[in-house]
Amino acid sequence: MDRGMFSQAVALLLALCSLGPTSLAETVYCDLQPVDPQVTYITSQVSEGCVAQSPNATLEVHILFLEFLKEVSVLELTLQTSKHNGTLPREVLLVLSTNKTIFLKLQAPGIPLHLAYNPNLVIFQEPAKVNTTQLPPFTTKGELLNWADTKGPVTSAAELNNPQSILLRLDQAPRSPSSCSLEPHKDMGHTLEWSPNAQASVRGCRLEGVAGHKEAHILRVQPGPEARPRTVTVKVELSCASRDPDAAVLILQGPPYVSWLIDANHNMQIWTTGEYSFKIFPEKNIPGFHLPNTTQGLLGEARRLNASVVASFVELPLASVVSLRAPSCGSGLQPSPTPVQTTPPKEGCNQELLLSLIQPKCSDDVMTLVLNKDLISTLRCTITSLTFWDSSCQAEDRDDQLVLRSGYSSCGMIVTENVISNEVILNLLSSSSPQQKKVQCINMDSLSFQLGLYLSPHFLQASNTIELGQQGFVQVSMSPSIPELTIQLDSCQLNLGPDMEIVELIQSQAAKSSCVSLLSPSPGGDMRFSFLLRGYMVPMPTTGVLSCTVVLRLSTWSLDVQRTVSTRLNIVSPGLHDKGLVLPAVLGITFGAFLIGALLTAALWYIYLHTRHPGKREPVVAVAAPASSESSSTNHSIGSTQSTPCSTSSMA
Repeated sequence: MDRGMFSQAVALLLALCSLGPTSLAETVYCDLQPVDPQVTYITSQVSEGCVAQSPNATLEVHILFLEFLKEVSVLELTLQTSKHNGTLPREVLLVLSTNKTIFLKLQAPGIPLHLAYNPNLVIFQEPAKVNTTQLPPFTTKGELLNWADTKGPVTSAAELNNPQSILLRLDQAPRSPSSCSLEPHKDMGHTLEWSPNAQASVRGCRLEGVAGHKEAHILRVQPGPEARPRTVTVKVELSCASRDPDAAVLILQGPPYVSWLIDANHNMQIWTTGEYSFKIFPEKNIPGFHLPNTTQGLLGEARRLNASVVASFVELPLASVVSLRAPSCGSGLQPSPTPVQTTPPKEGCNQELLLSLIQPKCSDDVMTLVLNKDLISTLRCTITSLTFWDSSCQAEDRDDQLVLRSGYSSCGMIVTENVISNEVILNLLSSSSPQQKKVQCINMDSLSFQLGLYLSPHFLQASNTIELGQQGFVQVSMSPSIPELTIQLDSCQLNLGPDMEIVELIQSQAAKSSCVSLLSPSPGGDMRFSFLLRGYMVPMPTTGVLSCTVVLRLSTWSLDVQRTVSTRLNIVSPGLHDKGLVLPAVLGITFGAFLIGALLTAALWYIYLHTRHPGKREPVVAVAAPASSESSSTNHSIGSTQSTPCSTSSMA
């Protein structure tokens, strides 16, 4: 080939390459740097985890391995369950293993929850209305898993790196294995979703050679470990002065099995892989485009769409929800207000968490506050003084604690009929102004609690006697009523004596069985519920003690005060009141009916044999059907008299 033909071939090759859709992207120059837009996301991807089914278990176990970067972090943990066909949620053991100190905000409404954790590392922002167990020290995940497996089948386990919030759903995951074995890079699916503590890294740049103010927001979602169809909700909040839809373009790139649901506050051009729809028209799916899966390729798409600025470029793991918030629109590139530092700045005192530790304990007409010095140091705080409103009442320095205490009649206490109030003044080395927090105690001596049993839902006449198989209606009340005090029914049980199991009626503010129903409060706010007493027990109880624990909380005080109120009940058999039959009577009647039926059958057969014509007699065939049928019917009736909707030992 001569030099002229070679030059023509090279020119032709370059021309063909210039027609490729990604050629522009491969040559575009864009220096991505940290920028101002904020991106948060929710994902079900974990570094290690597993999900299993345990349909027949009465207790399911969930384990969270939490790895944090900071010495102190705040974690929101929510547990959810759905009731199917009126069935009640199973008991749950949640195991928390954390490497750093966390302030935990726990929400588990209506779930009978047991919590295992290290009390030195987990601090509740609000009192935990759950049963708690101290977690033994373990050195490996395997040791903890083996310990948890002795409590019940492990339904889920996950390791999360620096989480900010966690949503754990307790519904059984379909098509899951029967045992939980940790897998790396696990997709927890519907079972667990979480958001990280740190915002995603957002970068941006100016595209050279493009005029105008059109900006591009590019989101690239990485493939997950499982290629299954899923929808990513993308929430976009832009602060744009004009409503010009050509002012911005949203480019969404992800695996082919991902579709997008877009919720935006501003009209913009949409460029996505897969299908996409809008929140206002979710049923209308619009086909997307084929987009490159490289950084340079996506930058090239932005330039091809006449964007002069990449206002945000972010790469995320496969997420379920992504939120993008940009403080400006169409005004050019907004650099990050905080420059990149080689060494992180020293964190100051976390005053909000420190104030949350100030919780009074009230007993014997004394208010006491205790602060742990190690925890104060962990929060990077230095306390110079801790007093009540009367500054002469100062905290005592006791080894590893600061203790502030006073009787109800001194240190500026404000005493009303039912509530004792004061203020704590906290001076910090890092703050020029003192911090104040209102603290209160409840005067329990002025309160009285009543528990009444009623035999009708009208709650008109209290009774101390209930029959087996009868429904009881219970009302728990407090007097006097205090507007700033909320009261909740935490647990109730029926003790039928030393030879019988204690019957749990309510636990963790939830009905324990289908025989128990939580009712609406009375017009005066009294708590109510009903239960059905089993119709047959061996041995038959004659007395019982019905007891309930109530939780009191002041509106300005996060700690709870518990009080237990009880009443003694007489339990009688329905037969003693001529309103029914006890088991011996039922058995006697059944046996008598069987005997009469057998004799009547024999008599009829005898008459039949002796009245037939002699010439028409046939060989006798023994037929046991009537007796068998009668016996079967009798056995069925016996079983039905013993069976009630609440016949298990765990129910009333």
